[in-house]
Amino acid sequence: MATSVKNILHVFFQEQNWKLTLLTEWPTIAGTLHDKMRIEKIAEDTLFIGVYQSSWLQELYLLSHVLKKSINDHLGGPYIKQLRFKHVTPTVFKTHDAVKTPSTKAVTLQPICLSHKEQYALTKIKDEELKQALHNFLSRCHYQKVSQ
Repeated sequence: MATSVKNILHVFFQEQNWKLTLLTEWPTIAGTLHDKMRIEKIAEDTLFIGVYQSSWLQELYLLSHVLKKSINDHLGGPYIKQLRFKHVTPTVFKTHDAVKTPSTKAVTLQPICLSHKEQYALTKIKDEELKQALHNFLSRCHYQKVSQ
């Protein structure tokens, strides 16, 4: 009986392990195409891939058989049976201290006076990190009003 439970658990974890391998080794699996796309979702045997440029959607669709074979070869089994592509925008992480202007130069925000009501609302927040994030947000809102 213990052997059968052990076998069941081994099969279960092995089935789930390929997803982890796919996610962690995606840059290696995708190779030079990795900077043009990202994994959006894994649903059973279907891999949803977000593509950054619409011009690459058709190209990747035509390469889907090659890409699917490459993925399954890397995973060591026929886990992915279908690829779906959709256009997505690249994820850009912004810093809290700078705002991008149309000239793409980072501009440091000048201190802006918040209204008494805004300052009072901020004093009610106990979490310092949240308070600072909201202060920065309000400052950017005021900065955008002034610069328009």
